[in-house]
Amino acid sequence: MPLDSNWASVMTPDYVYVGIVKREEFDRIALPETDHGAANPDRPLLTKTARDPSGCTVVFQHWYGPTLAERAAQAAAAEALTRLAAERVPA
Repeated sequence: MPLDSNWASVMTPDYVYVGIVKREEFDRIALPETDHGAANPDRPLLTKTARDPSGCTVVFQHWYGPTLAERAAQAAAAEALTRLAAERVPA
């Protein structure tokens, strides 16, 4: 089930991950963007990273594209439709 709200996770006192659900909100963050989709095609990810001079790092994340579960559900639905269509065609 996809998340429908933003979230934050503090991994260590100086490392924070922030998940941004809506692409429009992610795009408003004025930092360079890195696309990790080629490295992780099963769950493409965009990140923007801010580093404070004191050592704190904040990584903003936005996932895009369907999840593995969503792709599996789409494939199962397509297969079921194909089977139904094949059953209805007279031989």
